[in-house]
Amino acid sequence: MSEGTVIYCTSCGAPLNVEMNRAFIFCQFCGSKNIIQSQEMNTSINIGGTNIKAKTDLDSMLNSAEYAVSIGQYDKANEMLIASIMSGCNDYRVFILKAKIDLLTDDNKSLIASLDRLRQFEQQQSNDREVTKAICELMQFRGMNGVIALHIATYHERFDYVVYCVEHGADVNCVAGMNQVTPISIMFVPADGSQSGLDGTPFYHHKQNVKQIRDYLLQHGARDKRRRGY
Repeated sequence: MSEGTVIYCTSCGAPLNVEMNRAFIFCQFCGSKNIIQSQEMNTSINIGGTNIKAKTDLDSMLNSAEYAVSIGQYDKANEMLIASIMSGCNDYRVFILKAKIDLLTDDNKSLIASLDRLRQFEQQQSNDREVTKAICELMQFRGMNGVIALHIATYHERFDYVVYCVEHGADVNCVAGMNQVTPISIMFVPADGSQSGLDGTPFYHHKQNVKQIRDYLLQHGARDKRRRGY
Protein backbone atom coordinates (compact mmCIF):
# COMPACT_ATOMS: atom_id res chain seq x y z
CA MET A 1 0.00 0.00 0.00
CA SER A 2 1.38 3.40 -0.96
CA GLU A 3 1.92 6.04 1.63
CA GLY A 4 -0.86 8.65 1.98
CA THR A 5 -0.35 12.32 2.60
CA VAL A 6 -2.10 15.67 2.27
CA ILE A 7 -1.37 18.40 -0.24
CA TYR A 8 -3.29 21.55 -1.14
CA CYS A 9 -4.78 22.46 -4.49
CA THR A 10 -2.53 24.85 -6.43
CA SER A 11 -5.58 26.73 -7.74
CA CYS A 12 -7.90 27.18 -4.78
CA GLY A 13 -6.02 25.94 -1.70
CA ALA A 14 -8.43 23.12 -0.84
CA PRO A 15 -6.91 20.08 0.95
CA LEU A 16 -6.34 17.01 -1.23
CA ASN A 17 -5.89 13.53 0.24
CA VAL A 18 -3.74 11.54 -2.17
CA GLU A 19 -1.48 8.53 -2.49
CA MET A 20 2.07 9.56 -3.31
CA ASN A 21 2.40 7.21 -6.29
CA ARG A 22 -0.31 9.10 -8.17
CA ALA A 23 0.78 11.49 -10.89
CA PHE A 24 -2.16 13.90 -10.50
CA ILE A 25 -5.51 14.46 -8.80
CA PHE A 26 -8.54 16.63 -9.57
CA CYS A 27 -9.70 19.05 -6.86
CA GLN A 28 -13.21 18.25 -5.61
CA PHE A 29 -13.81 21.94 -4.88
CA CYS A 30 -12.67 23.76 -8.05
CA GLY A 31 -12.09 20.86 -10.45
CA SER A 32 -8.55 21.84 -11.37
CA LYS A 33 -5.90 19.23 -12.16
CA ASN A 34 -3.03 19.03 -9.65
CA ILE A 35 0.30 17.44 -10.57
CA ILE A 36 1.43 15.72 -7.37
CA GLN A 37 5.14 16.44 -7.75
CA SER A 38 4.63 19.93 -9.23
CA GLN A 39 7.27 22.46 -8.27
CA GLU A 40 4.43 24.98 -7.84
CA MET A 41 3.64 23.33 -4.53
CA ASN A 42 6.60 24.92 -2.86
CA THR A 43 5.49 25.86 0.64
CA SER A 44 6.16 23.23 3.30
CA ILE A 45 3.84 23.08 6.31
CA ASN A 46 3.85 20.52 9.11
CA ILE A 47 0.56 19.69 10.82
CA GLY A 48 0.38 16.91 13.36
CA GLY A 49 3.60 15.37 12.12
CA THR A 50 2.44 15.31 8.49
CA ASN A 51 4.45 17.31 5.98
CA ILE A 52 2.11 19.27 3.73
CA LYS A 53 3.19 20.92 0.52
CA ALA A 54 1.01 23.84 -0.50
CA LYS A 55 0.94 26.81 -2.80
CA THR A 56 -0.24 29.69 -0.63
CA ASP A 57 -2.73 32.02 -2.26
CA LEU A 58 -4.71 33.70 0.50
CA ASP A 59 -7.67 34.88 -1.55
CA SER A 60 -8.10 31.49 -3.23
CA MET A 61 -7.74 29.70 0.09
CA LEU A 62 -10.35 31.94 1.74
CA ASN A 63 -12.76 31.42 -1.16
CA SER A 64 -12.35 27.66 -0.85
CA ALA A 65 -12.74 27.75 2.93
CA GLU A 66 -15.88 29.87 2.63
CA TYR A 67 -17.27 27.43 0.10
CA ALA A 68 -16.49 24.52 2.42
CA VAL A 69 -18.37 26.33 5.20
CA SER A 70 -21.35 26.94 2.90
CA ILE A 71 -21.75 23.19 2.32
CA GLY A 72 -21.15 22.26 5.95
CA GLN A 73 -17.58 21.00 5.52
CA TYR A 74 -16.34 22.77 8.65
CA ASP A 75 -13.42 20.41 9.25
CA LYS A 76 -12.05 20.99 5.76
CA ALA A 77 -12.43 24.74 6.14
CA ASN A 78 -10.61 24.59 9.47
CA GLU A 79 -7.79 22.57 7.89
CA MET A 80 -7.24 25.28 5.32
CA LEU A 81 -7.30 28.09 7.88
CA ILE A 82 -4.97 26.32 10.30
CA ALA A 83 -2.52 25.54 7.50
CA SER A 84 -2.60 29.20 6.51
CA ILE A 85 -1.97 30.34 10.08
CA MET A 86 0.87 27.87 10.56
CA SER A 87 2.50 29.03 7.32
CA GLY A 88 2.75 32.52 8.77
CA CYS A 89 -0.40 34.19 7.43
CA ASN A 90 -1.16 37.39 9.29
CA ASP A 91 -4.48 38.48 7.83
CA TYR A 92 -7.54 39.37 9.91
CA ARG A 93 -9.87 37.72 7.38
CA VAL A 94 -8.55 34.29 8.35
CA PHE A 95 -9.58 34.85 11.96
CA ILE A 96 -12.95 36.34 11.02
CA LEU A 97 -13.78 33.12 9.17
CA LYS A 98 -12.24 31.04 11.96
CA ALA A 99 -14.54 32.76 14.48
CA LYS A 100 -17.57 31.99 12.31
CA ILE A 101 -16.60 28.32 12.16
CA ASP A 102 -16.10 28.34 15.94
CA LEU A 103 -19.66 29.62 16.35
CA LEU A 104 -21.05 27.09 13.88
CA THR A 105 -19.29 24.20 15.62
CA ASP A 106 -19.92 25.45 19.17
CA ASP A 107 -16.18 25.58 19.87
CA ASN A 108 -16.29 28.21 22.59
CA LYS A 109 -12.66 27.98 23.62
CA SER A 110 -11.49 28.49 20.06
CA LEU A 111 -13.95 31.36 19.60
CA ILE A 112 -12.48 33.27 22.54
CA ALA A 113 -9.00 32.73 21.08
CA SER A 114 -10.18 33.99 17.69
CA LEU A 115 -11.77 37.08 19.26
CA ASP A 116 -8.57 37.73 21.16
CA ARG A 117 -6.58 37.59 17.93
CA LEU A 118 -9.02 39.93 16.21
CA ARG A 119 -8.75 42.38 19.09
CA GLN A 120 -4.98 42.37 18.62
CA PHE A 121 -5.38 43.03 14.89
CA GLU A 122 -7.64 45.97 15.60
CA GLN A 123 -5.21 47.44 18.10
CA GLN A 124 -2.26 47.00 15.73
CA GLN A 125 -4.14 48.39 12.75
CA SER A 126 -6.12 51.14 14.45
CA ASN A 127 -6.33 53.16 11.22
CA ASP A 128 -7.74 50.28 9.16
CA ARG A 129 -11.51 50.67 9.21
CA GLU A 130 -11.96 47.42 7.28
CA VAL A 131 -10.82 45.43 10.30
CA THR A 132 -13.31 47.12 12.63
CA LYS A 133 -16.07 46.81 10.03
CA ALA A 134 -15.44 43.08 9.65
CA ILE A 135 -15.52 42.58 13.42
CA CYS A 136 -18.79 44.51 13.70
CA GLU A 137 -20.29 42.29 10.99
CA LEU A 138 -19.01 39.21 12.84
CA MET A 139 -20.98 40.29 15.91
CA GLN A 140 -24.19 39.80 13.91
CA PHE A 141 -23.21 36.33 12.70
CA ARG A 142 -25.35 33.49 14.07
CA GLY A 143 -23.79 30.14 14.82
CA MET A 144 -25.17 26.89 16.18
CA ASN A 145 -28.75 27.33 17.42
CA GLY A 146 -28.60 30.97 16.38
CA VAL A 147 -26.20 32.15 19.06
CA ILE A 148 -23.93 35.12 18.51
CA ALA A 149 -20.53 35.81 20.05
CA LEU A 150 -22.17 37.82 22.86
CA HIS A 151 -24.11 34.74 24.01
CA ILE A 152 -20.83 32.85 24.37
CA ALA A 153 -19.11 35.70 26.17
CA THR A 154 -21.91 36.00 28.74
CA TYR A 155 -22.30 32.26 29.19
CA HIS A 156 -18.62 31.94 30.07
CA GLU A 157 -18.69 35.06 32.26
CA ARG A 158 -16.09 36.85 30.15
CA PHE A 159 -16.90 40.45 31.01
CA ASP A 160 -14.03 41.74 28.87
CA TYR A 161 -15.47 40.08 25.78
CA VAL A 162 -19.02 41.08 26.70
CA VAL A 163 -17.84 44.69 26.55
CA TYR A 164 -15.91 44.02 23.35
CA CYS A 165 -18.95 42.48 21.64
CA VAL A 166 -21.32 45.24 22.72
CA GLU A 167 -18.88 47.97 21.68
CA HIS A 168 -18.82 46.38 18.22
CA GLY A 169 -22.57 46.35 17.81
CA ALA A 170 -23.72 43.01 19.21
CA ASP A 171 -27.49 42.84 19.85
CA VAL A 172 -27.92 42.73 23.64
CA ASN A 173 -31.43 41.29 23.14
CA CYS A 174 -30.58 38.69 20.51
CA VAL A 175 -32.79 35.61 20.93
CA ALA A 176 -31.42 32.14 20.14
CA GLY A 177 -32.27 28.46 20.47
CA MET A 178 -35.37 26.56 21.47
CA ASN A 179 -35.25 28.19 24.91
CA GLN A 180 -35.24 31.64 23.27
CA VAL A 181 -32.23 32.66 25.34
CA THR A 182 -30.84 36.16 25.30
CA PRO A 183 -27.29 37.14 26.30
CA ILE A 184 -28.62 37.73 29.84
CA SER A 185 -30.85 34.69 30.21
CA ILE A 186 -28.29 32.24 28.83
CA MET A 187 -26.36 32.71 32.07
CA PHE A 188 -29.26 31.03 33.85
CA VAL A 189 -29.99 28.13 31.51
CA PRO A 190 -28.60 24.84 32.91
CA ALA A 191 -26.20 23.03 30.64
CA ASP A 192 -28.27 19.83 30.93
CA GLY A 193 -31.32 21.55 29.45
CA SER A 194 -33.44 21.18 32.59
CA GLN A 195 -35.57 24.00 33.98
CA SER A 196 -33.86 24.14 37.36
CA GLY A 197 -32.06 27.33 38.22
CA LEU A 198 -34.40 29.52 36.19
CA ASP A 199 -35.69 31.39 39.22
CA GLY A 200 -33.04 34.10 39.08
CA THR A 201 -30.26 32.19 40.84
CA PRO A 202 -27.21 31.23 38.78
CA PHE A 203 -26.97 27.45 38.62
CA TYR A 204 -23.18 27.27 38.78
CA HIS A 205 -21.81 30.68 37.79
CA HIS A 206 -19.96 33.04 40.06
CA LYS A 207 -22.52 35.44 41.46
CA GLN A 208 -20.44 38.62 41.21
CA ASN A 209 -19.40 37.92 37.64
CA VAL A 210 -22.98 37.38 36.57
CA LYS A 211 -24.16 40.52 38.36
CA GLN A 212 -21.44 42.63 36.72
CA ILE A 213 -22.34 41.33 33.25
CA ARG A 214 -26.08 41.64 33.84
CA ASP A 215 -25.81 45.21 35.11
CA TYR A 216 -23.63 46.17 32.15
CA LEU A 217 -26.07 44.68 29.63
CA LEU A 218 -29.03 46.39 31.31
CA GLN A 219 -27.19 49.70 31.06
CA HIS A 220 -26.86 49.09 27.34
CA GLY A 221 -30.50 48.36 26.64
CA ALA A 222 -30.92 44.69 27.51
CA ARG A 223 -34.33 43.54 28.67
CA ASP A 224 -34.51 41.13 31.61
CA LYS A 225 -37.72 39.74 33.12
CA ARG A 226 -35.92 37.76 35.80
CA ARG A 227 -36.06 38.62 39.46
CA ARG A 228 -33.23 40.58 40.98
CA GLY A 229 -32.64 38.23 43.87
CA TYR A 230 -28.88 37.92 43.55
